[in-house]
Amino acid sequence: MGYTYPPPPPRERPIGKIIIGILIGLLIGAVIGFAFGYGVLSSEIKEWKEKYYFKKGEYESLSLKYNKLLSNYTILQQEYINLYQNYTDLKSEHLVLVENYTRLRTIFEQLKNLSELFEKQTKEVFYYRIFTIYNYKTDEYWYAWYKIPARDYYHYRFDVSTHTPALLNDRMTQEIVYKTVTSWQDDEGSVIREIASDLWYISKGDLELFVNLAIQLVHQICYNITRYTKYPIETLVEGSGDCDNVAILTASILNAKGLDVVVLLVKADGNGHAMLGVNIDKPNDLYDYGRKTAWYYEYNGKKYWLIEATWGDPGGKNWIDPATPEAYRYIGAFVGDNPWNKIEIINVVKIEG
Repeated sequence: MGYTYPPPPPRERPIGKIIIGILIGLLIGAVIGFAFGYGVLSSEIKEWKEKYYFKKGEYESLSLKYNKLLSNYTILQQEYINLYQNYTDLKSEHLVLVENYTRLRTIFEQLKNLSELFEKQTKEVFYYRIFTIYNYKTDEYWYAWYKIPARDYYHYRFDVSTHTPALLNDRMTQEIVYKTVTSWQDDEGSVIREIASDLWYISKGDLELFVNLAIQLVHQICYNITRYTKYPIETLVEGSGDCDNVAILTASILNAKGLDVVVLLVKADGNGHAMLGVNIDKPNDLYDYGRKTAWYYEYNGKKYWLIEATWGDPGGKNWIDPATPEAYRYIGAFVGDNPWNKIEIINVVKIEG
């Protein structure tokens, strides 16, 4: 019979070592897991960090835009407030304007009605003027009378833009002088044409006599200082005027018969004055009344014989009735006369015949 030894008893492992081994394994696993997790987490952190800075940039950009928009909004809000205030003010002004317009419209309609009524009433009104004409060549007296419709007079009287001061060296004065002298061509200037025709008839075609009779008629206008230029019909109807008014009336009568005239704006003995000249043959009649010289002003190669249209104030001291033989003894009654010691020509207004 054989004999077998029994197996040796199992060796006992220390429990502490097993625990330590497990702990070491867990630690190693934890380290490995942490390292792996850290790598993954770092990548995600980097990615989120990049997203954060991107979003931060977007936020800052949007913040700037927002602040700019807020600033613009504040400005626009203030502008809106201002515009609304302006609108409110304009609305108030509009209401006032509408009220004023309505009121003025009512006044306009009233004035229009009055004007139409005035026009109807003045159709039957006229001004009557009579002049004595003395023909020194035939020793005859004529009486010339004229009816001037009131509407013709008011046509010129209401032209207030023409009523401006006559200045010696002024373009507007030149234009107004020309306009007023040539107004005999207007429908309303028919009386000037009538006067010229009558004087031409009385003078029987004697040109020098015609001019002197025109001077004589105008010398019957009362001298009165005025501050503005007038149309010939105004001077005729009102029966008064100063030097430029009577010079214009005389020039208009002569020009209505086709004569070339010049209105002379001068300094006569140092004072502002208006005279005129007419282009005719050399006058001779004045020599029969004691004159030694006939005066003229040469302009653009033509001789314009001087005319003093201003005479005086009827009834005034030393006034002589111009429609009498005695009047022709006084310097200023004839074309070619010069009652002044010194004349300085400042301006010339030429009116072709």
